[in-house]
Amino acid sequence: LPCLLEITQKGAMADASRASAWLQRARNRVENSQEWQDFTQGLFDSIQQQMRESHVKAFLDLSEAEKALVLQKATKAVQGGVPYEALMSRVSTCLEKAIYHQIAQEMQDGDGVKNRLALLSTRIEDGVMTLLEERPDLKGRLCSLFNQVLPAKLRGLTWRLYLSNRKARLEYLSQTAAQRATSWKDREISLRCQDLLDSEPTFQALKESKVAARCLRNVLSYYHKLQGTSAPLREPDYLLPVPLLQAILDTAPPSVSESADSLSALLVEEFLTFMKLQPWLPKFCTSQDPNGTSILEEVASLLEEMDRDLTRFLANMCMQPEEGHKEALLRGVRHMLQPVLSILFVGYLSLDTVLYIWDQIILGLERPSFNCLPAFATVFILLLRDQLLKCQTMAELELTLKAQGQALSVQEFQDMIGKHFFDELYKALQGDSHDSLPIHDPTQAFPPWSYRDSRIAAPPRTRPEDRRRMREERELLKRQYEERMKEEERLQRVREEELKRQQEILLLQNLEAARRKFETQKLHLEEQLLQERQFRFETETKAEEQISRLQAEIDRLREWKMVIVSHPTVTPNKHFNQQISS
Repeated sequence: LPCLLEITQKGAMADASRASAWLQRARNRVENSQEWQDFTQGLFDSIQQQMRESHVKAFLDLSEAEKALVLQKATKAVQGGVPYEALMSRVSTCLEKAIYHQIAQEMQDGDGVKNRLALLSTRIEDGVMTLLEERPDLKGRLCSLFNQVLPAKLRGLTWRLYLSNRKARLEYLSQTAAQRATSWKDREISLRCQDLLDSEPTFQALKESKVAARCLRNVLSYYHKLQGTSAPLREPDYLLPVPLLQAILDTAPPSVSESADSLSALLVEEFLTFMKLQPWLPKFCTSQDPNGTSILEEVASLLEEMDRDLTRFLANMCMQPEEGHKEALLRGVRHMLQPVLSILFVGYLSLDTVLYIWDQIILGLERPSFNCLPAFATVFILLLRDQLLKCQTMAELELTLKAQGQALSVQEFQDMIGKHFFDELYKALQGDSHDSLPIHDPTQAFPPWSYRDSRIAAPPRTRPEDRRRMREERELLKRQYEERMKEEERLQRVREEELKRQQEILLLQNLEAARRKFETQKLHLEEQLLQERQFRFETETKAEEQISRLQAEIDRLREWKMVIVSHPTVTPNKHFNQQISS
């Protein structure tokens, strides 16, 4: 329960009206415990001490920034103390009792035999998702799951929290309603997407989906339209949306999984946000990119440190005249890994392994100091060490990475990361959430004394009545300012809500207009088709009648001809001769 416990420490005491039953019971037990009372009393005492040191009579007299400062200092003062540790132990105990009670009740009420471990994992996942839905700002606590495979539902929610972009989704829906969301290369993109799903061995699960190719085509056609270029999409552009699509399809309900439009809107939102958060990814294949060069240099340094025989082999294979070992190794690593890193292992590893690596990448999207790509690229090379040492050329190295990498499992990557890189990456993943410097209280800062300042005449003394009057005036101005700011914030929220409502109404109107236009066109085409069928039926009927009359006339003429041949003495009249001649 490490992730759930850490999240619960910050968010379980908030409003849990939608939380699952066992989580609500755990919360109630914690709030009614003596440990909670002791902790809140210690926190209150720490706040009072901060106020006394700052010469503040009432907590409400502080501004919002000052309140946050006092609360932060008070929390740090009690954190790690006896009441805090006792409360954390109580939280852990209440969580375990509540969840095991829930599992026992479900197993007792259920008809069939259930797996206790599966139920435990499911309920923990439900609890974490409930807290994240109520408090999305707690998504940073998911770093406790680093180097773990996120369950499908939790992965879908986590990726949506990090990659949400409501503006991009509404823009795509409005363009779709106006039938302006496709590129002029839409046909070429559609054929390429279908061919990619049919030919790529790692995409067999998506090949069986009815909407996968259509969703990819919708997203990439819209993405190409946004680029505003006549150049075709590059190979990474086709491959990078695939893991996002797989994560969406894994959690989509059956009623939605058959609708390509709703899935495409969600995929557009996540894909555009992912490209925006990591702008160097689509351009990684260029050697001039500074971020790419630093990653490849770090991979070369790690390989040199961990496996000298392999690096010597790679350097000798790539070495040119008058070139050093380091330069040759870096060129070999770049030749092997640039194609791999430009598409973030998509197509080189199984889709399950790619999703595991992307879990770690997305968990660190908002951590500037976190970059796990060098570690995963190094592990990728080391796991294929024996196969790479058998290669004779650089072309064989590339083929080996592509062919043999698909057999690597998630467990192999987890073991190598846990053994060689876990401590450093986990520290970088959590480092940005901790303060590197102590909290500074501006109320306790005094200017340094100097001899020059001591010669300045002291300001005139003021009477207590004047100080009280000036303080009341300042407080009145402060309250008026706060009220004015609150009113402005309220008006701003009203305007934003009204704007959002108008955008949604306009979008719905566009969708309705498009639907009515489609229905009108459909009825018009059906009416034209019905008229065409009626005209064809009448024409065929007239033709059949004329053919029947002609056939009857031919038969009658044949009979007359036979009579004349059998009775030569019979003289036909003038009209008959004309018919015979005709």
